[in-house]
Amino acid sequence: MLQLVFGRSGYGKTEYIRNRIADMIDRGETQVLLITPEQYSFISEYSLLEQLGEARAHAVRCLSFSRLCDECDRLYGADGRKPLTKGGKAILMKTAIDQVRPDLELFEKKGSSAAFVQSMTGIYDEMKSCNLSGAAVYAAADDLDTDILRCKMRDFSRIMTAYEALLGDRFADPANRLTRLYDQIKDQNYFAGQTVFLDGFNGFVAQEYKILERIIAEAKAVYIALDSDSFGMGDGYDLFAYVNETAGILQRIADKAGVPTNALQLSENCRTDYADLRRVEQYIFADQAPETEIPAEHIRLYAASTVTDACNDLALQIKGLLRCGYRAGEIAVTMRDREKYAPVLASAFEKYGVPYYADERQPVTAQPILVFPMYLMRSVIYGWRSDDLFSLIKTGLTDVSDSPDLHRTENYVYTWGINGAAWKRPFDKSPKGFAGALSDSDRVQLERINALRQSLMEPLLAFQKKVHGATPRQISTALFEAIKAYHADKHLQQLAAGLAQDGASALAEEQGRTWDVLMRILDQLATVLPEKPMALKDYCALYALVTHTEDLGEIPMGLDNVQVGQADRMRFNNPRALFILGANEGEFPQTVTSGGLLSDNERKQLAAHDFKLYSFGEILNLQERYFAYKAVSAPRERLFVTYTATGRADAPSAIVTGIQALFPNLTVEKWNPANALDLVDTPQNAFELMSGLYDSTDPFFVALRAYFSDEPQYAAVQALAENRTPMIKDTATARKLFGKDMVLSASRIEDYYNCPYRYFCKFGLGAQPRQKAEINPMERGTLIHYVLEKLLSEVGTKQLPNYDRKQITALVDGYIEQYFKEEMGDPSDMPSRFRYNFRRLSKMLVDVVCRLAGEFAESDFEAKAFELPIDVDGAVHSKVIPLQDGGSLRIRGSVDRVDVLEQDGQQFVRVVDYKSGAKAFRLADIVNGLNLQMFLYLFNVCADGSNPYAGVPAGVLYMHAARSVMTVETKRSAEKDIAGQEDKAFGMNGIVITNPDCDIPAAMEHDLAGKYIPVRLKKSGVGGSLASLEQLGLLQRKIEALVADMGNALQNGQIGQHPVQAKDHDKTCEYCDFASVCAFKKSVTPRTYDDQTDSAVLAELEKEGESHA
Repeated sequence: MLQLVFGRSGYGKTEYIRNRIADMIDRGETQVLLITPEQYSFISEYSLLEQLGEARAHAVRCLSFSRLCDECDRLYGADGRKPLTKGGKAILMKTAIDQVRPDLELFEKKGSSAAFVQSMTGIYDEMKSCNLSGAAVYAAADDLDTDILRCKMRDFSRIMTAYEALLGDRFADPANRLTRLYDQIKDQNYFAGQTVFLDGFNGFVAQEYKILERIIAEAKAVYIALDSDSFGMGDGYDLFAYVNETAGILQRIADKAGVPTNALQLSENCRTDYADLRRVEQYIFADQAPETEIPAEHIRLYAASTVTDACNDLALQIKGLLRCGYRAGEIAVTMRDREKYAPVLASAFEKYGVPYYADERQPVTAQPILVFPMYLMRSVIYGWRSDDLFSLIKTGLTDVSDSPDLHRTENYVYTWGINGAAWKRPFDKSPKGFAGALSDSDRVQLERINALRQSLMEPLLAFQKKVHGATPRQISTALFEAIKAYHADKHLQQLAAGLAQDGASALAEEQGRTWDVLMRILDQLATVLPEKPMALKDYCALYALVTHTEDLGEIPMGLDNVQVGQADRMRFNNPRALFILGANEGEFPQTVTSGGLLSDNERKQLAAHDFKLYSFGEILNLQERYFAYKAVSAPRERLFVTYTATGRADAPSAIVTGIQALFPNLTVEKWNPANALDLVDTPQNAFELMSGLYDSTDPFFVALRAYFSDEPQYAAVQALAENRTPMIKDTATARKLFGKDMVLSASRIEDYYNCPYRYFCKFGLGAQPRQKAEINPMERGTLIHYVLEKLLSEVGTKQLPNYDRKQITALVDGYIEQYFKEEMGDPSDMPSRFRYNFRRLSKMLVDVVCRLAGEFAESDFEAKAFELPIDVDGAVHSKVIPLQDGGSLRIRGSVDRVDVLEQDGQQFVRVVDYKSGAKAFRLADIVNGLNLQMFLYLFNVCADGSNPYAGVPAGVLYMHAARSVMTVETKRSAEKDIAGQEDKAFGMNGIVITNPDCDIPAAMEHDLAGKYIPVRLKKSGVGGSLASLEQLGLLQRKIEALVADMGNALQNGQIGQHPVQAKDHDKTCEYCDFASVCAFKKSVTPRTYDDQTDSAVLAELEKEGESHA
């Protein structure tokens, strides 16, 4: 007898089945078999144990189809072939595709990519579950009218046939287990005398129907529970159309076997006594529903603003239920798009302390021990790429992963662009980049870096040697040995122990399972692949493919956890409360089409030729509606439905609109700050809530701020919310950080006035961006300074005008080569482009030196010092600038060039700075803290009587030591245009002292033509960038005041985020290395100043001088 037990969801089908089982056990019957879906077996066994007790429950065999296969293997003998894992299956499928690729008609160009292998594996599994062989697939192709589909089917057949040939007598594919089960039992009368119950199914695949043929034909009685109230009455498109189709197939199987079929229709909702939940179950997807005054007291609709909001609210509602006496095991959460919600939901559950069980299999692709072999192989395959090597280290599973020298090694590799074979040789350059000879500390650091390099490379080089020309088995063995050589197994154990100690026991246990997965993968690669030499690159590709198919399996289900699962595969255990996430249009119910290698239209064509595969087209949408129905009808007491409402793209689905139609007065809830008290469940949640609404004036949030005001992290939230200017409150800390008696490079003054906060990051915290050893503007400037210093020192400014261009070129090239060897070591180690970029600077430097020769021919000033050091104990002693707290500030630096003129018993001094970049000179910048470096140098040189260059300040000049792009009007005027533009480009800017006779400017350029200095003789007199000695004195006082203000501000902890914003200084933040530090600040207030003319600045200084007189 076949007994079909029909009833809508919650109408007592499972209870009926279990009661029938109990009655049979009470009558002493022992041949009772219950078959359930795999994911429902735990719940089913547990429920039977509760209902029958331990002794009586043993009389019932509770199996799934896969466990039935295991039982028959024990009874009739196992296959003897080695079962394939998912990874092994992927290996064989790829091998099969490669073998028949030349014969493929449509998929030849697809090759054996991971995506195609996975899709083809899916097609194979589908064909086998539908009892279709490769030969059947090929035969079906002959009847098709469409060329493309015909080619597809033939390709499928060829691949399937090749795949099964590879299986041979060695391997057993899980997709064939039910077929083998049928072959085992078809002549054994296995089910004779048994009463078989099937519960929890809504449909079966062809292989399962074959087993059901034997069950129905042989068993004493068969009971099958199905969700439906319309069998024999539906139109094929009602809610239970898919289930009714299943029932019809079962009835035909019984008729064919001569077994009578009875149908029992259960008609009363036994699950819930609440009228609103009953109404939802009965009418949610009905064409019409009777009007009612029933209130929706047990239903809640929530419109979330984000996925995070949805998950946090859900977790909070569950926590509320737990406080009200619900057990976690009585609550279920379901969704249709698990990937969208699972990670956020897990975080919310952890935050609110909700225990849960997720019915999902965990991927392994990101697990450290599974990634480790991948980067180990990639390092060898791609010739020691630094990215691969550091990725290997950063798995955390090598002996050097926690080395304090790791960051130094990374910086060294970044600085010198280390890649490829350079990893196999000892590193020998300065860790600081272009820093000349190695210091003792550099050598110590280099030794430590090389020790790390050696520890990393030795196992890799040994592995490389072993895998050359090796078979898959030998490569697997070499990988295992390399893993052991790095002690990765021990580091994995340490990781697990650390996680367990931190309370993350699930993650700790997971590490052991990942090791088992790795061993399984290596074993599959060693045993499945043929024993012949294989390229490591091919092996690595297979390894990557296998890791994408493997998973960690499922975490065993606990007895009291919230059940979480995806709606299409979840079997509910009669929960008291159910939560639905993502009830949005197109998401749940999901709008689906057949994916993979066969489209809906192609499946329709196949079905028309009686070639039936999985469901497609409209039936899939009917199934989706059925999944939604199963979800809303599952709870006994409470139904919570959440959807995201962020705009038109997030419309509510039929679940929400259906409930609203049934209960027009039901209010959709949203997050409301007025209900914030309900959200304060833990200190962490309360703090997050307070932080998110810090500006609220609601008394509740005022109270929260007061509550957390003494917490250390509160100050950070307050500073961000109130957009406070950063400050070091403890002045003692500030003085300790910056020093009481400060000695700073002159360039740091400009750093501070560019942005105090940037100064703090750079020099207070010592955070420095990494610099590559390349020809950047800084290194280019260093080279220019080096060549000019050496050349002018050797030749002298008086003799230089006597040198022609050829002689100058020889000198410049010689110094460039000398610099190259001194600063960068062996030139052969540097890339050819690097060496080229250095040498191409030669022509530019020759132009600069020729220009200098012309200048010195016109000047009475003579260069006396180059790279003149200014310091506490330098050739020039820096001036002490007193600070408010009794401390002091002195500057240090190096002057590019000091020129001197002896006249009328006085020594006039000017300083010259070589600039490789173009920068306009403006006194407005100087008096606002920018570009004042050379003035500080000038005033220090002139004021320090102990140095031979002390004297009267004669000016500051900036020489542009780089070539510019020239434009010409016509070919005829080209020479004249270029000459004029070169004069302008190489002309110095700055400021020069003036006196009544203008003899000092004339001593710098005899004819005052303005070719070399920013002063020109005009009809109206001498004009240009001039200042009197008194004005330079006022400028000195202003600059020293700026320096003192900076020192006082630092010692008082004033480090505000105030970037300068002025003409030519409008990109301070754009090019700041620390811009990300300020990213969370609401707004930044820049420091601005007017773009005044030089004469206006000098006039203002004179006015200030008069007010201080």
